[in-house]
Amino acid sequence: MSRAPTIAPRVLAFLKRQNASYCESCLIERLLIASRAAMRAALELNCFSVRIGVCPDCKTRKQVIASRSNSSDNVAA
Repeated sequence: MSRAPTIAPRVLAFLKRQNASYCESCLIERLLIASRAAMRAALELNCFSVRIGVCPDCKTRKQVIASRSNSSDNVAA
């Protein structure tokens, strides 16, 4: 059973609340997500965008995850 539908709303709410883009490692650490595979499955949903940027947590330039603007209806898959 995939955990992506349960993880995606948590990640989306965090990204919207912080109004920033975080790398995958920092999101996993901050949200206490146990499975990296479940996190990657959640990131494949339409509600996230992945780009190159600077993570505000670890201050390194790498791929960061951001929420898309109209993603509230895309999470309820």
